[in-house]
Amino acid sequence: MSDLQERLERLRQAGRLKRPAPSPGPPEPTVASLEPPRAPRTTPPPYAPGRNLADLLELPGMELVQERRGAYLLRTMRFELGHQQGHAALGDLLNLPPGATAIAGKDAGLEGFDFRQAVFLDTETSGLAGGAGTIVFLTGVGQFEGDHYVVRQYFARTPAEEPAYLMSLADHLAAAAGYVSFNGKAFDLPLLRSRFIMAGLRPPDLVRPHLDLLHPARRLWRSRLGACNFTHLETEVLGYQRSGEDVPSWLIPSLWFRFAGGENNVNDMAHVLYHNLEDIVSMAPLAHAVCGAFGGVLDPHPQDLLAIAQAYANQGRWADAEAAYRRSLAAPLPASQRSGALAGLANALKHQERQEEAALCWRELAEMERPQEVEAHVELAKYHEWQTGDLQAALEWTTGALSRVLAWPPGYQRTRALSELRHRQERLQRKAESRA
Repeated sequence: MSDLQERLERLRQAGRLKRPAPSPGPPEPTVASLEPPRAPRTTPPPYAPGRNLADLLELPGMELVQERRGAYLLRTMRFELGHQQGHAALGDLLNLPPGATAIAGKDAGLEGFDFRQAVFLDTETSGLAGGAGTIVFLTGVGQFEGDHYVVRQYFARTPAEEPAYLMSLADHLAAAAGYVSFNGKAFDLPLLRSRFIMAGLRPPDLVRPHLDLLHPARRLWRSRLGACNFTHLETEVLGYQRSGEDVPSWLIPSLWFRFAGGENNVNDMAHVLYHNLEDIVSMAPLAHAVCGAFGGVLDPHPQDLLAIAQAYANQGRWADAEAAYRRSLAAPLPASQRSGALAGLANALKHQERQEEAALCWRELAEMERPQEVEAHVELAKYHEWQTGDLQAALEWTTGALSRVLAWPPGYQRTRALSELRHRQERLQRKAESRA
């Protein structure tokens, strides 16, 4: 038996090849028939069921643009303001009250932020790590224009086409009054600035009011939802599920490299364009969900109220912070979050000079505190020393705090806390003796 026949027989015995039915004069097997089975496809299904694209120009809204530096593809998609992306319509974002964006972004520079004059931005690159060698082959920008939300996608089919579209993109960004992104402060805008410079172009002024949704989204939802990546927030917050045309972010660079290298994976690129389009379209309702929650327009989940209350406290809006903390305490909360809400409520009451009400929160908190925590004890010691004049009660709370700190592991925090508490204890003893 020849070596080839032996290999075929081993494959049949292993169940990887079916023994052919007897026939007169079977054809000699080819080399290809000896290859192991291919791994399952990791790329997404075809762009449209039963239809394969021959060229990206077949996509709706796609056109070929010829510039002085070369050609690139530009796709323009228009959505009515009533277009629903999950629970919200695109136009809902335009009805937010003034100041909501500044609270969400923890940035006074966002006061009066006008979403009608802003650009929503997202990029797709040849590598997720960034750096000078990373090509931005696709940049999607969204903008409110009249009664529509318009998305434009600048696409470079090869590295040589990137400088051509960057010229047009620079003009687009320069005309914006502000930016909205998801991690754009740390990734998209710095990378685009580098690409403008590498292309020999003067970067537009990217220092504009910028609402980066990643950071307020984490403050608002991380304790309840855990992961705060974009597609997870789409599902959990917006109630929106992408179609099978989507492609995971980590796969995008390799798909584009194959396409730029000459492979005819046009449908893969259609998936990438779909992914970027969905990012830009969903960014508007996600901004509405974030700013609406911080601005008091939407009714948030009780666990989200803690982040909202803290945002009010950071701005010195103590009455609003108090209301948010009380609403969160009215709902069932995990012990750790309940203690945080109590501490926040006590702080809000203290700043409104309502120390007696704050003391009630500190007492409840002292009963809940873990053995190593002393904040409520210290606050109650201060309250009795300066508000009620009950020096004995102040001494008792100080002594309780000392006993807890003594159990801390050695270190700077323990040394400092002991010093402060012993100083307080000695002062209270002297005051008590003087009064006696």
